[in-house]
Amino acid sequence: MEINKEQLGDAYVVSPTGRLDGIYSTAFAKDVGELIAGAHPKILIDFAEIDFVTSAGIRAVLLLMKKAKASGAAFALCGVNDQVREVLDTTGLESIVPIYPGRTEGLAALDEAQAKLAAAENPQGAASPPEVKPPPE
Repeated sequence: MEINKEQLGDAYVVSPTGRLDGIYSTAFAKDVGELIAGAHPKILIDFAEIDFVTSAGIRAVLLLMKKAKASGAAFALCGVNDQVREVLDTTGLESIVPIYPGRTEGLAALDEAQAKLAAAENPQGAASPPEVKPPPE
């Protein structure tokens, strides 16, 4: 398996190729997990070149999703072919991890998810802390 990583703006797009199985899932999870360590990153996994996924690969994706959620990262998949999509649907992964048709849709959704997270952390209209003035001399 080859894993290509590229940064597009404030998002990382990870493009693995080949099989996501027991042999490669640990390396995949480690490589992507390192990207999640940043401050509120956006991670899009492009599955366009993944032609086979096993339970070990699904586990790796779930672990990454859990890590992303814990760190406040936005995380999604895109470009999943029909055969792999069937496996993801059967396992119920599509109800846990957002899956988009392509990179454009995936990156737009990550931007939206990050904006919602930022709004939730700092809601508009929240009372500002009172201004502290120095005592008169």
